[in-house]
Amino acid sequence: MSAPRPRSRLLPTLWPLLPAVAVVAAVAGVLRAPLATGAAVAGLAVIGATVLRPRTTALAAMVGGPLFLSGYAAGPVTLDNVAVLYGAAVGIGWLLAARRHGTPLAAWSTAVALAVTLAAAANGGAGLPGTARFLSLSVLALLLANSSPATRRRAVDWVEIAVTAGAVVLIAQPLTGYPEAFGTAEGVGQRFGGLFGHPNFAAYTLSLVLLHQLYARRFSAPRIGSAAILLVALLLTGSRAALLVFLVLLLPALWLRGRRFFGLLLPAVAAMPFIGTTVVTRLESITETGGLSGQNASGWRLGQWQDALEATRGHELLGIGWGQTASVMGDQLGAHSTYVQLWLEVGRIGTAVAAVGLVALVLAARASRVALVLLAYAVITSISDPVLLYPSCLTVLLVLLSHLVPRDDTARPDTAHPSALAPRPRAGDGDERAAPHDASRRLEEASA
Repeated sequence: MSAPRPRSRLLPTLWPLLPAVAVVAAVAGVLRAPLATGAAVAGLAVIGATVLRPRTTALAAMVGGPLFLSGYAAGPVTLDNVAVLYGAAVGIGWLLAARRHGTPLAAWSTAVALAVTLAAAANGGAGLPGTARFLSLSVLALLLANSSPATRRRAVDWVEIAVTAGAVVLIAQPLTGYPEAFGTAEGVGQRFGGLFGHPNFAAYTLSLVLLHQLYARRFSAPRIGSAAILLVALLLTGSRAALLVFLVLLLPALWLRGRRFFGLLLPAVAAMPFIGTTVVTRLESITETGGLSGQNASGWRLGQWQDALEATRGHELLGIGWGQTASVMGDQLGAHSTYVQLWLEVGRIGTAVAAVGLVALVLAARASRVALVLLAYAVITSISDPVLLYPSCLTVLLVLLSHLVPRDDTARPDTAHPSALAPRPRAGDGDERAAPHDASRRLEEASA
């Protein structure tokens, strides 16, 4: 036997120098090239997080991107697209690493992606990049479906925290001036969208989370504070359709959970001196004219729909291509309706495919009353705005539905070989294994 090779003493001697070299390099980089250094540090952090927690990194990128990064450019695209594509790539890798199962919650986004692909094939590739956006939403739904109930609960918690943080930025927007506010169609007052981007993106996202909170069985002190912040931010967006449909769907919750609303009245009343002008002017055309006159009112939308439907001539079957509506509209604006936009851009065949996906999504949500309320909100508001096509709204909706919609295999662990030291869930903690016969009722009444 040969004698063992002596261990080198050089490595143990030089090892303590590595942190010092890293600190010196970081300080020098910050002083000489701060942007490049910050980008390098952020890139290393993302790579490290991807290696250690791939699914968590994928979820964070695909949820955080649409919520906070849609207003920042990154070359020809915006940062939210970069984040979503990266998260989807990591998520696909995680899904392919083991045997996974599907979910009907991915039906709508998958159907729209297929419709966009068919329309692009018939229009020389026009709008084909939209396929990646909707397929990434399908990846998000699959990631959540292949996670444990506790993971989906945490995802909802983090979505509530993230949307609340975005609402705080939105509330501060009139004082800070960042991001830049939007003017109202009536020419009086301003509308605010914060980091969400357009005020409509913010309004519908805030409404979905707020409805989820108000219908939840548990209404803790942190959730009360969050709901109050979301309500004030919703008023600041000045979105009439979002607010009106929200109030209509709130009526059952007022009856079922009446006492919790008294805690929300004080912040709303206190905010009225600051946001009253915006709210009143945005609702003025509805109260005085029935919403049938004025720019961006119901009558204007009817005109948009008529122009969009007339533009379908010659493109009835497969449409004009995804994202091409503005190019054929006289005012260079959108159709302001999910259904009219689909009819124009993906044609009758694409709309039929998307309709099948929507029906599958509704059927999957029917086991939970709260899930049906959230889906009803998105479906109804999609008449006057493309809510079911807004990335931030659809992302939040899928996260909430993934927790609310019960599944037979929700007790499946995240890995093939769970640790024997993992704590066992207790009855009443929201785990379906504690009481299988009661899982559906508890999931539709209780949220994270």
